[in-house]
Amino acid sequence: MKIQLPLLPGESAIPSAPNVILDDGTNCIPQHYLSYQHTLESVSNIVAEIDYDPNYVLFVDHDNAGIFIQIGIVGLDNYVAADAQKAKKIVYGRRWRVEANLPSSEIIQTAFLALCKAREHEVRELFKWKSESCTTTPFSCHHDLPLMAMSVDTKTRRLSDNEDTYAQLEYLLACLYYDHASFCLENITNLDGAIVIAFSIEASEQSKLPEIVEGLRTCILVESLEQDTVLYALMDKLLAMSNRHVEEHFSFKKYRRFSRDNSIEKIAVLSAKTRRIEVLSEKAEFKELLTHTNYETDSTRVPSLHNTKLGIKIQKQLARLSVGAGILPNIN
Repeated sequence: MKIQLPLLPGESAIPSAPNVILDDGTNCIPQHYLSYQHTLESVSNIVAEIDYDPNYVLFVDHDNAGIFIQIGIVGLDNYVAADAQKAKKIVYGRRWRVEANLPSSEIIQTAFLALCKAREHEVRELFKWKSESCTTTPFSCHHDLPLMAMSVDTKTRRLSDNEDTYAQLEYLLACLYYDHASFCLENITNLDGAIVIAFSIEASEQSKLPEIVEGLRTCILVESLEQDTVLYALMDKLLAMSNRHVEEHFSFKKYRRFSRDNSIEKIAVLSAKTRRIEVLSEKAEFKELLTHTNYETDSTRVPSLHNTKLGIKIQKQLARLSVGAGILPNIN
């Protein structure tokens, strides 16, 4: 007797939904043949199966707007000296909304994205530029964007061709700190029109990010040696390292979905098996019901346009694009 894989909390099969037999002999009903009615309890039960760094706490709660996932980050304050803090604190990130009809897989991916973005927030705060007068966090998410837009002065500074470029880069990196770690320039290499900058990141006793390990060496690829080009490429590298840590350590039911150890070919084969078009051609009545169910789900996600500056802008934008399919926004 073949094993029937169970549905998760909040899931139910569309009437007459076909079963698919997987290569391991088990039966399943793929997610695209399911309907969803998630509650606080069902979302909580799904998120309870997710594991990551214990310093990043996954909360599920609800308010007047519905259910949401929220990350609590436990640690020392990034803007206060460590020796001046008596205990760790918990801070909370933004609320990630979960619709009742959201597929369970997308709930898990929402948690994954929330963790990536919570960690990105930390990464941007932990990157510090120390000058003679002060220490700043130029990539922080807390800058006043409306103010910057109204009083912008962002001319890019190019490293001088008349000076020792290696020495200039060394000086630039010496001004930077990341999670109490320092940067050390290793070499600069020209490669087919691009420039490879190799450097090491020297961790300290206060470094807390697990990807900042002893003897860490890496590189960035830039098109020019403009100061800001180098700095943006460096931040891209740090964010990529952070995201890779989440990819390799985020799991649902102990399965690391985003790990690079997973075979893309095998994922493609599984996807093809669960989405066989001939299955639907054999069930005309079910196909019609599935189309109706998908339409009903999509219709719950259609926004409304109001008589505001943004609403008028979007109406003109859609008119220029000649949108003639899908569900157009409601006009109030």
